[in-house]
Amino acid sequence: MMSAKEIFRETKRRVREEVEKLEEEGITPGFEAILVTDDPTSAMYARLKKKDCEEVGIYAEICRLYEVYPPERLNEGLFKEIERANQRDDITGVLIQMPLPHYIDKYGALERLLPEKDVDGLTPYNKGVLMSSYDLKSSLLPCTPVGIIELLDHYGVEVEGMDATIIGRSELVGKPLRKLLEDRNATVTCCHTRTKESTKRRLLKEADLVVCAAGRPPELYSQGWFRLEADMIKEGAVVVGVGVRKDPKTGKLYFDLPRGRKFRELREKASYITPNLGGVGLMTRGRLLKNIIIATHLCKKHLIHIY
Repeated sequence: MMSAKEIFRETKRRVREEVEKLEEEGITPGFEAILVTDDPTSAMYARLKKKDCEEVGIYAEICRLYEVYPPERLNEGLFKEIERANQRDDITGVLIQMPLPHYIDKYGALERLLPEKDVDGLTPYNKGVLMSSYDLKSSLLPCTPVGIIELLDHYGVEVEGMDATIIGRSELVGKPLRKLLEDRNATVTCCHTRTKESTKRRLLKEADLVVCAAGRPPELYSQGWFRLEADMIKEGAVVVGVGVRKDPKTGKLYFDLPRGRKFRELREKASYITPNLGGVGLMTRGRLLKNIIIATHLCKKHLIHIY
């Protein structure tokens, strides 16, 4: 089982040390999460990120735009909030919580965000860094893909030469993870809602590494849903579960990987597998803390005593 609990504890310890060093220079890292809608999964993530920051000494706040602007003005409100965050010296890292509703100009928003404050690695500049030359330790890259790479490294999973299948092609997980894995000489295919079912089944069955980043559980989606089961993979495959959604009515969490007996069947067939809780989610949160420190150092030249 590829648990991330110990890794996360060690990450928080190291980040706390970095925060203390910055405070000696009169700088306190500051983080802002921008919530455009009241989506329960997004709200859950934002609360956890704020909690993590506070535990290591990073100032954190959540901006809930939906409480300030009506839907028809949310796009305008998002642009204004980004400009405000760009200008604030007490905020060194900004995250626009994804996904955004279809009526929001996501690319316009990301173009306005200062690249050095982009702790999700989604601005055009930071995407360019990913596609050209990056350093996992010092570049602002998407948190979940880097967290997955760090988790595989920790458990000694060598991806070179592997056939990898990613379920999902989002700009937050699937696409950047494909690039990171290809840079390590894996052969990678992303499946999505338009992939033929027969093709998806074949690719999953042939894959040495399966990454499930769909976030479309059958309990909440009548079409295009996904959940991995033991008969869908080959013996000895490495399985990484990413996708999770929160039921807005019950508050229950649903994952790309199954629970209970079906999870045990999957675990017995896989050589390595992540738990639904305490796996990739913790790696994502840990990388965000690291990204906030990276962003703070990038912003340092503008900062004198913030507080």
